[in-house]
Amino acid sequence: MNLGNKIRELRKANNLTQEQLASSLNISAQAVSKWEMEASYPDMTMIPTIAAFFKVSLDELFDFDIKNIDKEIEDIIMEYKNYFWSNFDKAEEILLDGLKLYPASIQLKTELFELYAYNADRGDEHITKALELGSHIVSVSQDIFCTCRTKSNIIRIYKHLEREKGEDHYEDIKNIIDTLPYMYPYMLQDKMRLSADLIKGEEGMNEAKDLKIIEWQEFFIACDRVGHRYFEMGDYENAMINFKESVDVIERFMYPDKEGYEAYPISGTHANHAITLLDIAACTHRLGKSDGIDELVKKAKFVYFHAFDTVELFDFDKDMSHMLEYFTDQYNEKGLSEYKALDLGDIKKHINEKIKEKNSK
Repeated sequence: MNLGNKIRELRKANNLTQEQLASSLNISAQAVSKWEMEASYPDMTMIPTIAAFFKVSLDELFDFDIKNIDKEIEDIIMEYKNYFWSNFDKAEEILLDGLKLYPASIQLKTELFELYAYNADRGDEHITKALELGSHIVSVSQDIFCTCRTKSNIIRIYKHLEREKGEDHYEDIKNIIDTLPYMYPYMLQDKMRLSADLIKGEEGMNEAKDLKIIEWQEFFIACDRVGHRYFEMGDYENAMINFKESVDVIERFMYPDKEGYEAYPISGTHANHAITLLDIAACTHRLGKSDGIDELVKKAKFVYFHAFDTVELFDFDKDMSHMLEYFTDQYNEKGLSEYKALDLGDIKKHINEKIKEKNSK
């Protein structure tokens, strides 16, 4: 808090000495001196009196700049995202430090809860802590997007509990979904879309590019979701068509001049890419065919495990065991183990080579 500096600034702007200000406020000059040195702060009951004396608002007295605060919170989030997939402890530390500065920030709390939800496999204590934070956010948030993200991540934790512990949370999930709004009114006339449409020059171009990336993500996810609904209904022909559309959309808009993880406009999309390739392989198998399955699995392994080769922050030693487990689970859940047991020997060899390479630096 820069209250002391602000009082000094206002005092000097009004050509007052510390003694003159003290006399006007009916306090000691020593008290004013301590304020300005930030050795102490005015009593809260004096704050309105000080603001009235200098004819400034309380916001101005506290040097409260919402734009600067928003920018600082945005910077914290941008830094934390560098570690989201690669270093849980570092990502958590960045957000917790940010919350020490801005303890009321729903944006930071929402990011922290998402980090916890995506790492639900860290144990029961972690899940309990996460759900407490999620419940808090939902109860106090006035931001519709933060509320929806949080509810979605609560569902993510419930799905984890269903997979790992065999718990049934279908009704809990349905009840949460029933509380969510349809977002079309918010999405059609927001700042991004109108800026992309109406703002000229670089500013409008940047918003248009962001809009393209978001719509790309929405489209490949929508194709994937239709595919999964067909798959669970046993219509593997239509499921395959939609899974192929999803992969086509992903590959069509990847950056051609970049490799691995950085080739995807949105971080983490390599996982969607790889797992949807497995979905296509699963459809092929369910249709009683085998042609192309080996090639699809080989490509899925490459996309999923080699994506991080170009990322300095990724910790092969720490994170690859989780990735190996997840990929294996997906392969088995889709019934591909009926076709052929998954062989990850080549990937494990690659991982060991990367670990040696990293340790030798």
